[in-house]
Amino acid sequence: MVTHQTEHLIFTTPRSEHQMELFKLHNDPLVQEMAFNNVPQSIEDVRKWLDMFSGQWRKNGFGDWMVYEKTNSGPIFIGRCGLRDYEDSNNLELATSLCERGRGQGLGLEAALFATTQALQSSTKEKVVAVIKHGNARSERVVKKLGLRYVEDRWRYGRVWQYYETTREEYFSQSPNKLMK
Repeated sequence: MVTHQTEHLIFTTPRSEHQMELFKLHNDPLVQEMAFNNVPQSIEDVRKWLDMFSGQWRKNGFGDWMVYEKTNSGPIFIGRCGLRDYEDSNNLELATSLCERGRGQGLGLEAALFATTQALQSSTKEKVVAVIKHGNARSERVVKKLGLRYVEDRWRYGRVWQYYETTREEYFSQSPNKLMK
């Protein structure tokens, strides 16, 4: 198990013990709307996600993280965030899903900043991309703060998504202070 910490967050690699946390996250109403087209997720769906996460870690040495907020009473699960191979390209896709407790406090940006930096430092991938549902203003703000720019709308999984990207060089040329604002 790999664990890292930032100022407000604890990151750990996904394991089978996280099944119920992911089940609750993937059935959060906003997560369902933005990521799963309002389709309830089953335990079997969550197991497939965990298998995919494990495969990415084995292949790349990085992937999605389970994200916990540091609190005085101990860590509290708030979601997942990480980068994974994007289709058949030399790019990585940033994906973040936070439960209600983790939204609106800058924790998504902190998680995305950590995950993106860690993945790019551990790879030779060319770009970071994000595919965002229209109307997901929080995700749009996060990826723009990370330096990703809107490129175009793209058809994927049966609907049109907003496609954002940045190159490795563009990402690392930004001031760390700019990224956290």
